Amino acid sequence: MRARYRMVFVMVLLAGAVAVSALASGSARRVVGDCTKSQARPSSIVLACADDNLVLTHLHWSSFGASDATASGDYYVNGCTPDCAAGKFHSYPIKLTLSAARECPDGHDDYREAAFTFLATRPRGAPSKYALFCPLPG
Repeated sequence: MRARYRMVFVMVLLAGAVAVSALASGSARRVVGDCTKSQARPSSIVLACADDNLVLTHLHWSSFGASDATASGDYYVNGCTPDCAAGKFHSYPIKLTLSAARECPDGHDDYREAAFTFLATRPRGAPSKYALFCPLPG
């Protein structure tokens, strides 16, 4: 009986090691949240890395890691009136879907497309899709 428990214990350890190895290999899907590194389930995603004038914020994920990832949150954008330096930020509630994952040079399988559904007012000129990128060199 003791040998049986030992065998079960060894099998559980091996299964755990395989799971940790798969996660460490970078095969888990991610998205670039802060322009410089891939992340799983980030609370925000910076879309305008040069000036932070467009960020998806307050993200609450209902799914992540499959072919698509979905979240609710806010499309937070600088109105740039009279110019971007003096502009005010406005927040618009959205439903977000990430898709089209591909491997990046850092070895992570990152989502590369974001699609927005605006739940109320849509800001003038706001795209319904946005191309995402691999991490920028830090």
